[in-house]
Amino acid sequence: MKNEKTEEAWKKLSDEVIAGTSAWRGKHPKAIMREIEEEGDQRLSVMRARMISDTAMKRGRAEWEAGEKEAVCPDCGGELLKNGKKKRKLKTREGEEIELEREYGICLKCGHGIFPPSMKH
Repeated sequence: MKNEKTEEAWKKLSDEVIAGTSAWRGKHPKAIMREIEEEGDQRLSVMRARMISDTAMKRGRAEWEAGEKEAVCPDCGGELLKNGKKKRKLKTREGEEIELEREYGICLKCGHGIFPPSMKH
């Protein structure tokens, strides 16, 4: 299912990357290939991080809320109990920091905390 709001945000971000790169190029007409590549990569990595974050957040919500699959502990297989939302900071391969906020689960059997929850297949 399409999420039009997310796609609109990505389109806006894409437009900002293109406009920003174009403006940067106007200010740096003598930039060499390496500089152009570094600038482009930096701008694209910001967009990439946003897309990864949005996609991961959507997936986590869909899995936990779907109700089709029981959330289970990967250590002991016990049932997970929702224990509120928690934030977690991660880094992409390009070094961009993303923050995910998802439901945190606690195993009723062994007490293990899970973020994001694993699902029984």
